[in-house]
Amino acid sequence: MDLYRTQDNTALKIKSMGEGKPIVFIHSIFSNSTVFDELAYRLSYRYQVIQIDLRGHGFSDKPMKIDFHDYADDIIQIMDSLYINQTTIIAHELGSFMAVELATKYPDRIKDLVLINPTDTHDILPQERLFRKYAEKIRTWDTTEQTKFLEKHLYYARRKVRKFMKSVSDSATLLTDYERQAVEHSFLNHHNSEYYAKVQAPTLIISGKYNERISSVDSQKVKDLMPNASMEIFNKSGVFPFVEEKDRFFKIVRKFIQNNS
Repeated sequence: MDLYRTQDNTALKIKSMGEGKPIVFIHSIFSNSTVFDELAYRLSYRYQVIQIDLRGHGFSDKPMKIDFHDYADDIIQIMDSLYINQTTIIAHELGSFMAVELATKYPDRIKDLVLINPTDTHDILPQERLFRKYAEKIRTWDTTEQTKFLEKHLYYARRKVRKFMKSVSDSATLLTDYERQAVEHSFLNHHNSEYYAKVQAPTLIISGKYNERISSVDSQKVKDLMPNASMEIFNKSGVFPFVEEKDRFFKIVRKFIQNNS
């Protein structure tokens, strides 16, 4: 693990492995780079892989105010520090917002995109939207029962995901209320729908059928907005296709990257 200090003096945790064509991973809100550990390790045999904890997340600094555009600017600064001229981006859920902004603002720097469960909805966070969908039924339940119920609407291979989550750093639970609010405010009401149509980079969209917080319908809307996008639906996956159907995911993504080399 290394720390990179941005131009505004924010320390970000980064990890780089492997050699070859670079791949930058972007995690979703309240997640962190460890969610990609296994996938990054497998890809590192052929590529240079770069995992980043976004500001406000993981082991990176937690500013009390975050502008959404800071995320993309941080990634470009890290690429510059590593002498990376052009990269593939693999982004999970709301991390797709940054990927799309990067591909629009810096088209010469982004080779291609893999967007996992992307959405263009910005007015409500995905987990909150899912809770509201079933709130009438579960609002009076205790947290443990609510979690068990919602898992059925997030994952296909629930046992596999539970095992996987034990290996992911649970950094979100360590956030203070102020730090959590800073992250939430940076994502909410950030409208970048107009960016999608401007992305010229080849894009692969992967959607887990059992993910109700960002459904395949949501991801299809993103695909329809993007001129050079294709889409794969993983019928035995939800939030984490790269875990629930990891071998299929790896093969499809590797082929996509190779075809764009």
